[in-house]
Amino acid sequence: MSEHVLVLISAAPGATLRAADREALGAARAFAEGRGLAVACAVIGHDVQAVATEAAERGADRVLVADAAELVTFNGDRFIPLAVAAIAATEARVVIVPRGPDLLELVPRLAARLDGASVMGVVELRGDAQDVSVVATAFGGAAHAVYRFNAPGPRILALAPAVAEAPERVAGRAVANEPIAPSEVVPRVEVVTPAAPLEGPRLEDARVVVSGGRGLGAADRYSMIVSLAKALGGMPGASRAIVDDAWATPAQQVGLTGKIVVPDIYFAIGISGASQHMAGCSNARCIVAVNTDPQAPIFRYADYGIVADCLEVLPELIRLAGDPGA
Repeated sequence: MSEHVLVLISAAPGATLRAADREALGAARAFAEGRGLAVACAVIGHDVQAVATEAAERGADRVLVADAAELVTFNGDRFIPLAVAAIAATEARVVIVPRGPDLLELVPRLAARLDGASVMGVVELRGDAQDVSVVATAFGGAAHAVYRFNAPGPRILALAPAVAEAPERVAGRAVANEPIAPSEVVPRVEVVTPAAPLEGPRLEDARVVVSGGRGLGAADRYSMIVSLAKALGGMPGASRAIVDDAWATPAQQVGLTGKIVVPDIYFAIGISGASQHMAGCSNARCIVAVNTDPQAPIFRYADYGIVADCLEVLPELIRLAGDPGA
């Protein structure tokens, strides 16, 4: 019988755990407790000791590490054999993969290599390690579906955002690293020009996001969205409709074809709340909506709603945000 739930982490050089990695450890711990399972974590990359240390301090019972210069950037041909080795060493039937840019390549390839099965967008794990089923998002987040498995291999599960709380960090908790030796692999794909590194804060990491939609009425009014976001210490977002109209940039788009955000508070200003947009923000801890239509779908998701013209509400919100004593 499997004794471990395994979390697979692709780590950048010198980095610490990302929020998504911590959530994955939290989900693994929540599933393991009460089922007689331990949590293992495989850290794959280069210069990853800080990640391995934090994984142990956040509750991993075993930490397996593959650290080599050729792993400085993700390459499926190099990463997947190491993930296979980690799964074999832990005999894990349940493998949790945090969300990230390499998810769509890693998860299905790994499942196919091991004659297993994969599911993306998992929001809940059920059953035990031998007979697990999962609940996952479907139709761009508009619905949930239950998936059961009959494949003989492990279940490779990619988590949706904000499905678990990060485990508390216990400073000094140590677990001996178990090395995974990189195998001799010649990658079939050569990266000719690496992607330019991202600079500045990312919308996905913002604790406060203020997004505007067509209800603003004109491109120049998007500046009020930017002003409110700045006053709240957050970042501005946008619906696809106004990005398509060039009122905002693609980097600011929230939704199924844009960014997935999980802020503490999300303001939807003049946004109707179509499922494609909600796929990008529905996991926010609090949603505040402003719309003139009381029947707008956004109010089904909102924790707080204002039925009013956003052009009248925005100046007052900006004033209040700029005056904490108001």
